[in-house]
Amino acid sequence: MKTSVYLSLPLVACILAVTLAGSPQDSHEQDLKSPIAAVRLHAIRSLSKSGGESSASALIESLSDSEASVRREAAKVLGVIKVPKATPALIAALNDSDSNVRMYAAYALGEIKAADAVERLLAALNDSEWCVRDQAAWALREIGSESIIEPLVATLQSPKADVEQVLWILKSFDADKTTKHFARLLKNPKPTTRLRAIRALAKMQTPETFGPLTRALTDSDLRIRRAAVEILDGQGDRRAKEPLLTLAAREEDPALRAFAKEVAFELSMHEDLDAYWNFDDSTDSVAKDMTRHGNDGEIRGAIPVDGKKGQALRFGPGKYVELGKAPALPIANQPFTVMAWIRSEAPTGVVVARGGAFCGYSLYLLDGVPKFGIHREQDGPTYIAAGEQTLDNSWRHLAGVVAKDRIELYVDGKLAATTEIPDYLPSNCGQGMEIGFDVSNSPAEIVDSFQGIIDEVKAFRTAISAEEIAEEAGLRD
Repeated sequence: MKTSVYLSLPLVACILAVTLAGSPQDSHEQDLKSPIAAVRLHAIRSLSKSGGESSASALIESLSDSEASVRREAAKVLGVIKVPKATPALIAALNDSDSNVRMYAAYALGEIKAADAVERLLAALNDSEWCVRDQAAWALREIGSESIIEPLVATLQSPKADVEQVLWILKSFDADKTTKHFARLLKNPKPTTRLRAIRALAKMQTPETFGPLTRALTDSDLRIRRAAVEILDGQGDRRAKEPLLTLAAREEDPALRAFAKEVAFELSMHEDLDAYWNFDDSTDSVAKDMTRHGNDGEIRGAIPVDGKKGQALRFGPGKYVELGKAPALPIANQPFTVMAWIRSEAPTGVVVARGGAFCGYSLYLLDGVPKFGIHREQDGPTYIAAGEQTLDNSWRHLAGVVAKDRIELYVDGKLAATTEIPDYLPSNCGQGMEIGFDVSNSPAEIVDSFQGIIDEVKAFRTAISAEEIAEEAGLRD
């Protein structure tokens, strides 16, 4: 009997101990009430491994712990277990005196994707500590609510705004949804705000920014106009050429006017552009090749006048530009394109010609009809692509294209005629190149002097596309 009682006592003690101890989770939650901070901290870390949503209430309560390390760990674990009901307490924790608590509260809100926290997270972007600002930005990006776009762009009104951080968040949204808000900011009455907005907009690096940037060229503040030119220069979008030329035409500041012209010129440069004579330096002696390829010409009697774009030259009998054999303009056994803006005052005349009856090409008018012709070999035929309509004396754009199997004539950016040919020109031609005249015998039909104004003469080392010719003629933005 004594033996039986003795054996049962350890068993009773063991059962009692297990009963009193409860589950491990219950034990950790009990430890959260310990007066010792290290015990409470250990309990929270243990809950991150063994706990779940059922631990949330205890963890939320720990966000009010007197010890910062405990509050920090509670916020971190709530981010791990991602319990939505913790959102209000975590939003409140963004006001905690400890920066690490605020940082982990932002982290947890991002993990939970708590849309209700957007307003407070936006405010946290101005936190005094970088780690909090950085985590708040990440959380906003994780939440992904479009409701943040407008207020986020509006933060750029503050000189303290972290522009890079704002843009990092915005890049997670479609550009067309963000650009319109930037456009509104560019109408802000404060020039400093508009300047900050346009510089931020430039860093978006999306096609949608082009419109607001070009509109900024009309801003009343010189700094903003200059910033817009600088940004358009860096983007290299050829569509900016015309808006920049428009700015240059009205700009009162001489430095910005010159800068806008320079950028517009650079944007006009096609990668296969071999020579470009725009006659804008108003000289009556040298036709400068703006590509810097060395194809300068001698102006022989032609007079500087207002042109289609900037200055041009007026041509007539005995008045033309001599370019010589132009060694930097190879045309043998390869495609090429020549073009010009013209305003004719007579129905017949050569716009651009090179070579002669043995080999060469000519872009010209005959009885008011635009034509482009080539001669490949001494005893061979002349190939001519002729337009169907006569031209009036308004500004018109002509382009002649030589491809391997055809020549093409474009009038005002549209294909006007095509003629088949057996191959490219076989040589670079023994005779020279002229603008406004053909000094020797013709590779086509005429050598007559052009009477009128010629502007923007270009020569390309390729058969440029119909789309590109349309752009050169101003048919595309």
